[in-house]
Amino acid sequence: MHATGLTEHLICWTEHPARQEDSLTQSLLRRFLDAYWLRPENAFWMTLRSHALSQCPPQHPSIDLGCGDGVFSFLSAGGVFDPGFDVFKAVGMLDKVRDEHADMFDCADESYMPHITSRPADDIDVGADLKPALLNKARKLGFYKQLVEHDSNIALPFESDSFRWVYCNCAYWIESVDSFLREMGRITRADGHIVVQVKLDSMRRYTLERHRSVLGDRFLDIIGRGRIETWPCVADRKTWEDRFARAGLSIESATPFVTRTHAHIWDIGLRPIAPLLVRMTNALTPKTRASIKQEWVSLFIELLEPFCHPDIDLLPGSDEPAEIQYVLTPPQKDG
Repeated sequence: MHATGLTEHLICWTEHPARQEDSLTQSLLRRFLDAYWLRPENAFWMTLRSHALSQCPPQHPSIDLGCGDGVFSFLSAGGVFDPGFDVFKAVGMLDKVRDEHADMFDCADESYMPHITSRPADDIDVGADLKPALLNKARKLGFYKQLVEHDSNIALPFESDSFRWVYCNCAYWIESVDSFLREMGRITRADGHIVVQVKLDSMRRYTLERHRSVLGDRFLDIIGRGRIETWPCVADRKTWEDRFARAGLSIESATPFVTRTHAHIWDIGLRPIAPLLVRMTNALTPKTRASIKQEWVSLFIELLEPFCHPDIDLLPGSDEPAEIQYVLTPPQKDG
């Protein structure tokens, strides 16, 4: 893609006229806080992730591996929801979140309907995910041309050289990561790119997990809800890059976008009380809920905007980032 075309594509992917009065960072943060307001620490992490993704926006044919409910990619593409919509209105298993580590979002019914103010200028051709309930939610967005239920631990159900843009932000969740990386290379066209955003195991040093001997197992179980245990292949930077090499993938760029400071903020956040907040806010009248949400979002924009930059680190010295975006090219193919 020529430089001019890429610039235009970046603008479409990260900005929308409804938000041009804000800075790019504030615009992204507002979108994510509107959707994830009861978990503001997740909203600002997604803002960082989205900003990094804007450096390599989709080209068709495109696929979003591990798309979930599609909200992240929809907002990153410039989509805007009505302020009355958020992801917490359609959740379940709230009584099992704390002790059984249930995913409250793995729930959908026919009443789920995202209220969209503005659609993205472009869409994604294919979204794939393991959870049918999340795919049902993604379907309501009308953002993916095709949705596929699939476990990425097994071979991807797509022909070789099918896609020009392959995106995944959950590779560290996949046990068979080496075969998954090879599969991503297989389905990517020679003129295409693979964009993966991966956590590093430095995250373990940026959480309270390292103080287990003082805090105790129960405290960390309440705080963490088994997060780290769901990342079977989280690793250091060298290990990730060795994996890419074994899969025949070449690194075109590596962009750290989450620092130690970001990780420390995210470590606790409102995670422990999120189910209680959901119950409480969903019991309010729509008018009261909307009023509180408006003030809440405005407050957290002011609190979090200073941290919504990929190089912010308030700790002394230097250390490994917590998350990196890699743009990769597939193996050279005969013919």
